[in-house]
Amino acid sequence: MIAETILSPVTSELALVEERLLQDIGGDVELISEIIRYVLKSGGKRVRPALLLLSAKLCGYCGGSRNIELAVAAEYMHAATLIHDDIIDRADKRRGLPSANNAWGPQISVLAGDFLYARSIQILVTDGDLAVLQTFADATVRMIEGQVREVQMAGNLDLTYNEYLNIMTLKTAALISAACRTGALIADRPAEDVAALTEFGLNVGIGFQLVDDALDFVAEEYRLGKPVGNDFKEGKMTFPVLHVMRTGSEADKGRIRELVAQETIGESDLAEVKAIMERYGAVAATMELVRNYLKKAKASLGSFPDSDAKRSLVLMVDFIGDRDW
Repeated sequence: MIAETILSPVTSELALVEERLLQDIGGDVELISEIIRYVLKSGGKRVRPALLLLSAKLCGYCGGSRNIELAVAAEYMHAATLIHDDIIDRADKRRGLPSANNAWGPQISVLAGDFLYARSIQILVTDGDLAVLQTFADATVRMIEGQVREVQMAGNLDLTYNEYLNIMTLKTAALISAACRTGALIADRPAEDVAALTEFGLNVGIGFQLVDDALDFVAEEYRLGKPVGNDFKEGKMTFPVLHVMRTGSEADKGRIRELVAQETIGESDLAEVKAIMERYGAVAATMELVRNYLKKAKASLGSFPDSDAKRSLVLMVDFIGDRDW
């Protein structure tokens, strides 16, 4: 959970977002409402709404409820991607609970995800700001491109660092960047401030995904909300795996290839993978890259005057780098 002290400048706004998230979510179809309510109440951290609200406050936004509505749109989009990801991955768990895919099946779940995207679009159209609409439309295109590329590259141990980082930029960082950019847009800040927060969100998003990569090998399941090593079992290419494929011995690289090619990976196999990761400092190398990206994120805030919102954004960056979920 994000510490209350980090979110203190936007505590009241986040409470309104939380209330708004569960309003008018299913239209006239109760089953859609049931699924979406289940997904939204299953322990999400609201990182994207928090970043949008803090970015808007950093930029001096004081224009009514647009920040609340757009934060809701960002979280709806994020929730939609989680539902769709779980269908693609055939995931049984999400945040320690049965996934929507597990509870209701893929046919209904995919439509619930589609509904959340549609609700996001309705909010953006009602807001009426074409620059904001374009920001989220671009992010949606990038997220889908990133997801498709990730599926295409599953099991591809010859993936380069740059190819991998491009996928993660599209899949994860695009929406986080859009949320931060929107905070500047609704405050009518000059182009250089919009660009700075866009870059801030991009680097935060890449760092966020890299931490996820590391946690796949070192987290505790009850904190992670899914089985540890799940990404490796699914053949997803993550930075620690690519690090071993670049720096490991031929024997260890060959063993990783054998394991990735296996139809099922047992606990003893996973323990062997973790030992190989440790041998080459794969998690440490990943976290070093995390620190580099988060350092860039903080640098993007340099042109903004000191404020509670700025301090909270810096603390949020530190929190993302240190998280264990």
